[in-house]
Amino acid sequence: MQDARSAFLSASYSEKLGVQGFYDTLIDHAQNMAVFPDGYTILETFLDGIPADMRRHLIRQDKLTPEMNSVEEFLVHAIAHEQSLKTSNHYDQRSTRRNPSKK
Repeated sequence: MQDARSAFLSASYSEKLGVQGFYDTLIDHAQNMAVFPDGYTILETFLDGIPADMRRHLIRQDKLTPEMNSVEEFLVHAIAHEQSLKTSNHYDQRSTRRNPSKK
């Protein structure tokens, strides 16, 4: 049971799995703990584990706060942010290939 808590606290975001994969990993570890963590602990661990630029965007641009919003709300916004970055990067690369002189 202590291993599940350690795994929960040390879970980390990876670009390959994305924010949904990170959240799923947290919940998997939480379900293996002797006592399921409260929502605020899950949210704090989630916020500590996502990339800093994403966390800043969720708090500054999306105006989310740990005191007013659930981890599920943060997750929905984080997924949207992640997708917008992927779309933007796709079109940046596409534009650069079509117009190599414009960056």
